[in-house]
Amino acid sequence: MFTIDKSPTFTHTVPVNVPVNGGHEKQSMKVTYRLLDDDTMGGHDTRTLNGQKNLLREAVVEIGDLVDEERQPLPFNDAMKEHILGLPWARNALLKGYTDGIVPGLLGN
Repeated sequence: MFTIDKSPTFTHTVPVNVPVNGGHEKQSMKVTYRLLDDDTMGGHDTRTLNGQKNLLREAVVEIGDLVDEERQPLPFNDAMKEHILGLPWARNALLKGYTDGIVPGLLGN
């Protein structure tokens, strides 16, 4: 049976490779995405910075597991979303997380 959901969402833990001195630190965010239909997706040119950000503005519902330098929890709100979208390493991870969530990777040989 195939269920038609009028407001489909999904939540995944998204790995983020954060640049640090000498390499990258593996961190993660718990992200809830809104599933977008073809018409909505087609309206965003993800080859451009604005297209990527606008797609994620529509797709990202919530980001959890956010902390500051002292590991104190940070609230998620529109300003925090914009801050995260302005970080290339985080934005790329969010895009990959969305794509991986809707089209799971296929096992190779």
